[in-house]
Amino acid sequence: MTTTCKNIALFLFLLVFGNLCAQVNQGSHKINLSIPEVALINVYSDANINLGNTSVIEAGQAINMEDTNNSVWINYSSVIGSQSQPGRDISIRISEGSIPAGVKLYVKVAKDMGAGAGEMGEPISTTQELTSNPLTIITNIGSAYTGAGANKGNNVQYSLKLSDEPNAYANLDFNQNNTLVINYTLSDN
Repeated sequence: MTTTCKNIALFLFLLVFGNLCAQVNQGSHKINLSIPEVALINVYSDANINLGNTSVIEAGQAINMEDTNNSVWINYSSVIGSQSQPGRDISIRISEGSIPAGVKLYVKVAKDMGAGAGEMGEPISTTQELTSNPLTIITNIGSAYTGAGANKGNNVQYSLKLSDEPNAYANLDFNQNNTLVINYTLSDN
């Protein structure tokens, strides 16, 4: 066999067996990715809230029935579905107890403090009267979290004031002291 034929035979041998050795085997699998729905709310306060602890300093003077407290923080975590649940709201209401005659209870909510991330909701822009009827205080919450604890999330300010109704002062009665239970609800909108 001539050298040329040997070279051609060697070339063909390497071509056939080289391709057999260089074949690639592949495998695959699927990974299912899921994002859970999350709708959690926590109302943080370090103590019970006491409103109306005022006294008269001088005979003939009215008591000052304006008392405020801003020690409550709303913390929430939310993951929404853009098509099925495009946003959430937080509402508040008095679920137990009644407000004594002659006074009204008001609520105001501040903007989120920026300790979390995401699409934070918009708080109500004005002070609103709090009753047993649900009052929406934060709207359009998207996928977001506020951080947990005091100075995170939205600050809530409660104000107790003398009612603007006729005879409000005459209706004040110290035997009407009452404890209220305030419910916060995070719901789909």
